[in-house]
Amino acid sequence: MSDVAEAVRDFEGYTPRVVADLQNVDFEIEYMREDVETLYSDVELEEAYQLIMGNLVTSDDFKSLIGEQECRVQTLFFDEILVFIFPSERYQAVFASFDYEEDFPVNQLVQAVTGITSDE
Repeated sequence: MSDVAEAVRDFEGYTPRVVADLQNVDFEIEYMREDVETLYSDVELEEAYQLIMGNLVTSDDFKSLIGEQECRVQTLFFDEILVFIFPSERYQAVFASFDYEEDFPVNQLVQAVTGITSDE
């Protein structure tokens, strides 16, 4: 398990739904909450992986468009789920999702995790 995935999984006070290390050609689910395991098939997880990786590839174009060199995290807010994608090396990332709660400490999670990635 990567340091980033471990930091997300161990974020104090909040239990993630899913934490996965995403590699160039494969992914590894590092943690999946028990009540979430039955919600997704292997095919659905593979499709999600491919969509996320496609987004990582195209994000290089977006970064240059807005003049940024580095993306610390991508966040997606849904009605009931928060998703974080922490890029690491080229076309590698950590995916994490949490239940959406209005008081979820987004900035604290990002600071805790990106502090680890900046030290590597």
